[in-house]
Amino acid sequence: MKKIALAAAAALISAPALADDSSAMLGAGGLVFTKQADIRMASEDLFISPKQVKVRYEFVNDGKADVQTVVAFPMPDIDVREFFYEPLGTTLESTKNFMGFVLSVDGRSVTPTLDERAVLDGKDVTAQVKAAGLPINIAGSDLGEKVAKLAPDVRKKLAAQGIVETDDNDTHPHWIAKTSYWWHQVFPAGKTVVIEHRYQPVTGQSFFGELSLTTKEQWDEANGNFCIDDATKAAIRARIARLDKNGPNGAYLQSYRTEFVLKTASNWKGPIGKFHLTVDKMAPANVLSMCWGNDLKKTGPTTFEAARENFAPARDIKILVLQ
Repeated sequence: MKKIALAAAAALISAPALADDSSAMLGAGGLVFTKQADIRMASEDLFISPKQVKVRYEFVNDGKADVQTVVAFPMPDIDVREFFYEPLGTTLESTKNFMGFVLSVDGRSVTPTLDERAVLDGKDVTAQVKAAGLPINIAGSDLGEKVAKLAPDVRKKLAAQGIVETDDNDTHPHWIAKTSYWWHQVFPAGKTVVIEHRYQPVTGQSFFGELSLTTKEQWDEANGNFCIDDATKAAIRARIARLDKNGPNGAYLQSYRTEFVLKTASNWKGPIGKFHLTVDKMAPANVLSMCWGNDLKKTGPTTFEAARENFAPARDIKILVLQ
């Protein structure tokens, strides 16, 4: 239900000099609630681009009684130890809601409850982190500054518990930040409930050049995640050939990598009744690649769409947009 998909940035980078310009993508996606035998997802309409994700669900309660349950939207887990030094993908840095999650139910705005947890080796250490005056997440916070200003006795205590690691010159955190938004939801018997949400995905960025297509390790990573076919490879090469080698990015395209966790837990009745997908590559000249079937058709200068019925997703959605 919560999944981090780190497309190894180095695998898409064609020159060591560009390594500092890469960032990681993190996947978010489906709603989660306690398994309910009578609630089915009648439809899901998904829009995804490197800059925005919008989803509209229709849930139907086929049972004879109303169902009240907690519904949650899990944000990606963030390893604060890893991203204390390495760049994270695009986030809203000024808020705990680092993906700008916005929710409505049957057309009415809903303010969900934020739940943040710090977990170390499977153990909840939220209380210890908060007692030290530290934020849980590195996204949308000043965790770095506050860790640097820890009092010596507090630093020593946290280090003894493994919550931070410290040496003569530095201190850095060690936990996993788990963030979700949740709310109470009633599904009336025999009725449809429309749930809509949108957010800014944590899109990873790096550079993509000719070596990304010819070096085995880099090609296997890119092709394995995004299924680059021959026609798309030719389009990429054509874009690279037209680049100004003396320009700001040299002979490299800008790579945007975005994931949507479609393969969520089976917590509703049956498959998705009607599924509609829209993918937006942001600009007509950009190149899009993703693992999908032949039913994905170009419908506009930047958009591609597909529709399926009785859909049981076998894999998550990952899109590559080259600009």
